[in-house]
Amino acid sequence: HNNKYSYTSTSDDNLLKNIELFDKLSLRFSGRVLFIKDVIGSNEICCWTFFGHGKKCAEVCCTSIVYATDKKHTKVEFPEARIYEETLGILLYESRNGPDQDLIQATSSRGAVGGLSCTSDEEEERSGLARLRSNKQNNQS
Repeated sequence: HNNKYSYTSTSDDNLLKNIELFDKLSLRFSGRVLFIKDVIGSNEICCWTFFGHGKKCAEVCCTSIVYATDKKHTKVEFPEARIYEETLGILLYESRNGPDQDLIQATSSRGAVGGLSCTSDEEEERSGLARLRSNKQNNQS
């Protein structure tokens, strides 16, 4: 699918970083969370999908299309902080007997699970900074 495009210069390195992190997390948390690597059926070259109690909770897309003057390039990114954030959310979520809406709300980076969408690193960074500022202001009160 996306393989018909050429890749940006950092894509190979970032894809390897994603694979290495997947392997590291799957070894570290193998007793608590099931990790599955889809190497056949996915349209995405690199996409992390998180499930809890049989429901999709979050997704971190690592690829985007970059338009150059001559052709399209596929860019693979390594959003390490978002991957760790969603993994932590699943680790908190999986230890409960069933879905807890308050927990889903609190651990979701978008505030609600319903509207899943991929966001850019800049958008994530802005929303993360806003959360930190809000938490800091609340703690000072």
